Amino acid sequence: MSNINSTRYNWVDWCKSIAIFLVIWGHLPMHSIAISIIYSFHMPLFFLISGYLYKPQKTAKEEFKKNFKTLFVPYLIYQLIFYPYWMVRESLVFHQSFTIYDSIIRPIIQSLASNAINGPTWFIYCLLSFKIYAYCIQKKQSLSVPLTCFSCILSILICFWLNNRSLYVTYAIHHFFTLIIFFFAGQALKHINLKYISDSLYKSIIWLSFFTIIFGTLIRTGYNSNYTTLLESVKFYTLGFTGSGMILGIGFILNRINSKIIYNISIGTMVILGIHWMLIGVLNFSIEKYLHLSEDISYSTSTAFFISGTITIIMYPMILFCKKHLPILLGKGFSSNKYRKLINSPSA
Repeated sequence: MSNINSTRYNWVDWCKSIAIFLVIWGHLPMHSIAISIIYSFHMPLFFLISGYLYKPQKTAKEEFKKNFKTLFVPYLIYQLIFYPYWMVRESLVFHQSFTIYDSIIRPIIQSLASNAINGPTWFIYCLLSFKIYAYCIQKKQSLSVPLTCFSCILSILICFWLNNRSLYVTYAIHHFFTLIIFFFAGQALKHINLKYISDSLYKSIIWLSFFTIIFGTLIRTGYNSNYTTLLESVKFYTLGFTGSGMILGIGFILNRINSKIIYNISIGTMVILGIHWMLIGVLNFSIEKYLHLSEDISYSTSTAFFISGTITIIMYPMILFCKKHLPILLGKGFSSNKYRKLINSPSA
């Protein structure tokens, strides 16, 4: 197996770009089956890819230092960027009257406790938790596999228990138990020679067809992320894996097309994740006020698709700017010659 950490796979860039587009599309208000389809696998896909790309550091100090620079610091920065919008939204939309506690202390405590004011950035917090947990349980090679398997089973049971009792802490904590299995599955994919599939159009089409048929058959029966029965839990994880496999298949097929745009979107997924919710909120609020709507706006599937593409285009110059001047917002650590060289190299 080739070293995935020294080689940049084009199919990963395609998959990440498709996944972040689905995140934007899924955050637009729609009354459509598209919402169920997107939410059934788009975050499992992201965590699966993250697990596949994860490379633990040699020491605990190096691991925590890297995660602090590439995940925790960007997470905090995106809360600060979001904060002015959050203040305006809370006062204009939700008509909140602020005390010092409500306007300063509460959002700080809230964000540090995993309940991000910048909603979509829960993913960054959760990914940080996954990497630290994975490092801790996999540090000893002989116990790595049994502890990982035990963690997957335990997390599913905990989530099942929480759902049945309608207990909910924060989005990040809840999804730590729900989605960590996909991160570990991504790690397991390292032991499969995916290059053997991605380099063959015939095998890529077979892969895509297999997962699409299973996913298409299951999604027709409905989707429930807060599963409370054994059947619902089996369906949830099967949809997550088959939906992710479906996008991987598309990535394998598109692996033959090299695109600088796709590469930049791929390395800029964190920027899109941290900023797009504000753009959607401003757009929704502006249209509702302009059209004097008494209810929250809802887009058609095609209109939401078009808006998602437009937001991606708007975000692209921001990605290029961050790539050159603020690599920390890309999750590449502090701005230094080392990280600039890393971002601009083909193996970044």
